Order: sequence, then C-alpha cells, then structure tokens
Amino acid sequence: MSQAGQIIMGLALVAACTGAGAQTVYRCGSAYSQAPCTGGQVIDTSETLQTRQPGSGPSAAQRDARAAQALEKERLHLEARAAPAFIPPPREGTASGHKAAGKLNKPDQFTAVVPAKPGEKHKPKKKKKTSAKG
Repeated sequence: MSQAGQIIMGLALVAACTGAGAQTVYRCGSAYSQAPCTGGQVIDTSETLQTRQPGSGPSAAQRDARAAQALEKERLHLEARAAPAFIPPPREGTASGHKAAGKLNKPDQFTAVVPAKPGEKHKPKKKKKTSAKG
C-alpha cells in the first residue's frame, strides 16, 4: 500500500471513531456513568456549546467585564483606605536638610592586609625606611 493510501485509511479510521453519536449518561449521586444505576437520573447530553442558542446566558466578555468592574471597585476602595506616606519635615539649619558634606574623615591611604592562615603567627608590618636628606 502506498503512503497516500495509508494516510487515507488512517483518516477514515479516525473519522469512524469520532462519530460516536449521543450516548445515554446516568447521574448516580455525585458520579456519572454510562450504565444505569438504582436511583440514577438520565442526563441530557444533546446540548453542546455549538448547539446552545446565542443569548441564552452571559458571554465570556460580559462575565469578564463584570469581574473587571468588581476588581476595580475593590482596588479603589483599598486605595482610599491606605495609610498616607510619611514624609518627615526638613531639618533646621541647612537648606537641603542634610549635613554639609564638605569635611569627611577619610584615611590618607588605604592599605589592604592579607589575614594570616590558621596556625601561622601574625607577621609585624615592615616600616619603610625614610631617607634623611639634608
């Protein structure tokens, strides 16, 4: 059989399987079954989303619009109840409220020191010799 024949045969098989038609469904308490049960109710399965009449219920857009309005109303209510932000008044004595940043206590030079390994003794720093010219 050629590849085209196999494809056609596969499509025919799929089409035959999907045409199951309406089946009787029984509701037995909180479970559903295809087999009848004592006290079971027959459920009408003929109505699907495609066969439902338009306008028989709210559309998804209408439900979403109502939900959006409810959420917006709740958000506005929560925003109205929110505590106001605290902004402290400026400090007296300076125009901007901050201390003058003119003089900072910075060291003259930064020197990195490697820590001693465990078990080693700390070696004292070697002082640089200064030459006395004069």
